[in-house]
Amino acid sequence: MQEKCQVCGSTEWLPLPNPVETQAVTTAGRIVNESLGKSQCVACGFVQRVQARFLGHTDYYEQDYAKYYDRPGTAQFHAARYRVLAEWMASILGPMKPERILDVGCGQGWAMEAMKSIYPEANIEGLEPSHFNSRVARDKGFVVYESRIGEGEKPPAGYDLVFSNNVIQHVTNAREFLASLKELVGAYGAIVITCPDGSEPNIEILWADQNFSFLPAHLARLCDEMGFEVISWYPSPPSPSVPPAQMLFLSCDANIRPDRSGVPVPNSSPQEVYKAKSEYLGAFKLIDDYLCARIQNRVRVFNFGASYWSTILAAYCPRYWTMVSACVVDKADDVEPRFLDKEVIELSALNPEDDTIVFGTSPSTHNALMERFSPAWKHVVAWNQFAPQY
Repeated sequence: MQEKCQVCGSTEWLPLPNPVETQAVTTAGRIVNESLGKSQCVACGFVQRVQARFLGHTDYYEQDYAKYYDRPGTAQFHAARYRVLAEWMASILGPMKPERILDVGCGQGWAMEAMKSIYPEANIEGLEPSHFNSRVARDKGFVVYESRIGEGEKPPAGYDLVFSNNVIQHVTNAREFLASLKELVGAYGAIVITCPDGSEPNIEILWADQNFSFLPAHLARLCDEMGFEVISWYPSPPSPSVPPAQMLFLSCDANIRPDRSGVPVPNSSPQEVYKAKSEYLGAFKLIDDYLCARIQNRVRVFNFGASYWSTILAAYCPRYWTMVSACVVDKADDVEPRFLDKEVIELSALNPEDDTIVFGTSPSTHNALMERFSPAWKHVVAWNQFAPQY
């Protein structure tokens, strides 16, 4: 039976290129032995993981997702990111002072901590499937219900605010997810959903555990068809901590309004989106070729970084990755001694005259890093000409 598009129900798909046919990588840094497997709906342009399984049908989120937080610089990264997300949500809520708040997919409690600093009197609770992440969030003082939404232990209904950051693209059924959110919010409450904006190709489409890539029109259509009275759409604030994202403010009561109006939902061309995403996914073969050519005959090659973008290179530039001697970071004090199959060492252990550094970080950082490493380092390789910032 052919997969149906979760937005329009069509079974006609345009396959998107796989960066590598035999493997893909998850947001938790796990390399899986299956293709990325994404396709775009012919009818509406929605991108869905069609050619491979949804990892949500396994115990991936219960067992493996804690590794998402187990990376160098995690504390600084998440503190900054969730502070931006919390302030973004608060700017929409305005004078609304929610007394009961639920974070659906709360992870280790970063967003709840950020929201608590804004709403110190509120009772903030979380819902999270990972046992490890739930325990960490509870240790921070929050009540956490350990289950997936719509399954197992259910929070009591009637919250003033239910929010979900970057969860809907991971679920196995987007409509059921929205229906479950609707059951949890009170009659005079609001729902806030954030997720990546798939209008422009960016890192969100590279993750095997993200089943969907939402254009703004797709997210708005799904919510509208679920019977929400108020839909206000917002593009993400300009911040290096938040890749291209979108937010929807929802309510079951037309009298519950956001503090500031959203903007009209952009209507992207599916044909242009397909072309851009195909080029983006196909670029990783070019990046692999380019890196291998630049480091050919170099004795010691070091990948600068041991986080998000390094996992992308490990999975989608496999020939380059086999040539890497080790990963290098500025300080290795708080870093695991190994990253995937590579040792992690400090930058100070390298020789600027002889060793080669390849940036394993976001393309948006390459220009600044090149300025930092030049002219002391003779062999430094950037590849940001092949990919957009994110």
